[in-house]
Amino acid sequence: MSTTDQAAPAVDTTKPVPTHVIYRRVLAERTSYALAAAGMAVGPQLDDSAWSYLASGGIGLGTLAWLYAKTKSTDQGQGLSAIVRAQRAIPFLTAAGTYVVNLITPGFNWWEVVDAAAWAGLMGWMAPLTRSAGLVLELTEHQAPTSIGTVLAPRELTYTEFLAAKWAQATGDGTRLVSIAPFRADRPDFEAVVVAQAGKAVPTFTDVQLAAAFDFPVGTVKMRPVQGSGPGRMRLVARPTSEDREAVAEGIRGLWETAVAAPGKAAPGVDLIDHRTEKDRIVLLVASPPGKTIYLPHTAICSAFGIDDPSRLVIETDGIRQGVVSVYKTNPLMKVRKATVDDLTMDDKGRITIGVCHDGKPARMRLWDPGQGALRGITAGVTGAGKSVLQNLILAGEKRSGIVSWVGDVQGGMSLPEAEGRVDWFAKGPVETLLMLTAAHAVMKYRERISNEMGRGDFALGRPWPLINITLDEINRLLSHPDEAMRKATAYLIADIQKTGRKVGIGIRLAVQSLHLKDLGDDDAIRQQGKVGALFLMRTASSSTKEMGLDGIAPAGFQMENIPARIYENGQIEALFSGQDDEDGESTAGMAYMFLDGRAKFMRTFFAEKVDGVYPDLIALYGEEPANGLTRGETEAAQAKVGLYDLRHTNPYADCDTLAQAFSDAPSSTPAAPAPATGTDGDGGEAPAPAPFGAPFADIPFGLSEDPGEEPGLQDQILELLADGPKPLKDLRAALPDFQPSSVSNACSQLKAKGLATTRKRGVWQLTDS
Repeated sequence: MSTTDQAAPAVDTTKPVPTHVIYRRVLAERTSYALAAAGMAVGPQLDDSAWSYLASGGIGLGTLAWLYAKTKSTDQGQGLSAIVRAQRAIPFLTAAGTYVVNLITPGFNWWEVVDAAAWAGLMGWMAPLTRSAGLVLELTEHQAPTSIGTVLAPRELTYTEFLAAKWAQATGDGTRLVSIAPFRADRPDFEAVVVAQAGKAVPTFTDVQLAAAFDFPVGTVKMRPVQGSGPGRMRLVARPTSEDREAVAEGIRGLWETAVAAPGKAAPGVDLIDHRTEKDRIVLLVASPPGKTIYLPHTAICSAFGIDDPSRLVIETDGIRQGVVSVYKTNPLMKVRKATVDDLTMDDKGRITIGVCHDGKPARMRLWDPGQGALRGITAGVTGAGKSVLQNLILAGEKRSGIVSWVGDVQGGMSLPEAEGRVDWFAKGPVETLLMLTAAHAVMKYRERISNEMGRGDFALGRPWPLINITLDEINRLLSHPDEAMRKATAYLIADIQKTGRKVGIGIRLAVQSLHLKDLGDDDAIRQQGKVGALFLMRTASSSTKEMGLDGIAPAGFQMENIPARIYENGQIEALFSGQDDEDGESTAGMAYMFLDGRAKFMRTFFAEKVDGVYPDLIALYGEEPANGLTRGETEAAQAKVGLYDLRHTNPYADCDTLAQAFSDAPSSTPAAPAPATGTDGDGGEAPAPAPFGAPFADIPFGLSEDPGEEPGLQDQILELLADGPKPLKDLRAALPDFQPSSVSNACSQLKAKGLATTRKRGVWQLTDS
């Protein structure tokens, strides 16, 4: 065995070597170079005999002979290549050459020391003997080689160096891991390029082999082609802690093509054009074939994607060919924040923000349109759907924005108690709501007359009048009232204000539980005109209400599922299976489909917490400033018509259900200006009020009968009941279930006109001679 072989014995490169072993070998090799350099500088000065020439020249010639012989040998038992042997020969050849040069040079020269030191430094940096041994480091999480396969000195390594070494240790010398790019500094996920040897393809690795190379979970490491490159380069993507978006995208595309777009499936022929993934959301851009209108059935697509909560799937279309389908991990509107004053302050486009859309964008609605004037609107939803919070947000926004708000709470003030005292007119009950509508109609006619005199055909905010918005909550109760006169008068006033109020700055919004015609005064115009503005469809009690709301305004291809009463973090079916109580779910109050400008938006109103029957957060949003009111001319017009605008805050008709009951104390049908009630303890008399069928309704075209008729025997039965003592009107109605409540009220009024009965106090009747 030659000197070179003795200096660098073969090492089994397949066996990992601990760090300290490699460190000792490098240190020993560098020390030997330092000692040899000292001898190379001093030796030629002490002995320049023939023996020195023979020794140094013999080492150099012997090394060359060994190297030549090894390159010609066919013995590959040691597995050493010619490059490795040449690497081992470098120290001996260069040392012998330097020593001979120093011998030949006569005397002592300074560069003889320098060339020996330079030789030692170069060899120490290269460490060719240790490097040629092909030692493999035992890798840890904190230490790895400075280059693939070998280590010259232990140190703290970068994550990319560690990954490259792990790959080399696991796969050998056939491939290299380059262009390593971590996705995030705080996660182990990364992507890189695997490069094979020249002229060879990257081997095919199984998912298990790829995962084992980095000790990642199986299935989180994938190999993909590199666009524009051949089989010698492959892209490696490792995502042990985050979602592989490409794999998800491939799965979504395959799912769409097989479960949605395939013949006989949810939406045959609808192609997936593009897609993107966001946090907890997948967005799909789809399109129908040319010449076909987009159709995306909501329920069927939910089924295709395995979604049991329909609010996790949101569909939006352009009404022609294209649509956007948003698939959420959980309901995107599970939690929303509270409103702020800035949200409810109107911008220059007449908009306020009332909530959040499913995609995180603000849900804005117009209080008026600078280009069109006042607006109409309908909000439909069952009890508990969130209508009251929505109406309060709008009303608070109107107050903050200088708009005059009139509110008719047909439920006697129970629907919107927060608005009482914070709007210009808060009408309680059906009677006062009807009178408020009559006053609004009178103001509208006044504005029309002045506008005609001014030659104006549109409305300008504040020039000269403020915007008036009328909110009618639970208006179904009045539009389907058993008193035909009240029902018809209400329907006429609402429809007329809807049709003509826009140009004079009077808007009207309805909040209802049902959109059936029988609940809207049998007037389809009310429903259609209301949908022209902002339509909010909240949780409804029937699919027919939903269809009536969507008719004529839903974009082509739009499909809407009813909003459930509660939603669950892991879905409704999982909640049922695990036995969760209904209360464990999150209420969907405030969730709605908002239809504006031909678009449907899934949104939720801002959160408000109810305390002791009211919403303190919403009350605070109204502010402490006085409510915005009418101009002097409008006030006079409203007062002249119904004679009670000045009394609007006293609510004199809050406990009345019919006009006959409200005006039962009137001495005749001749209108009389009302005055405040004189008795507050219930024993005093009441001021005369306008007759129900007189001046306030004189301009209603169909007219109202002054004598609604007498039910046979009804007056006699009332007299018999009053013979036992005074009775409230509600007790009389309860005792006479075969008669309409309005008929009982009218019969009482007729008995009073005959002098047979009178009222002891509001709503309490007795015989005249009692």
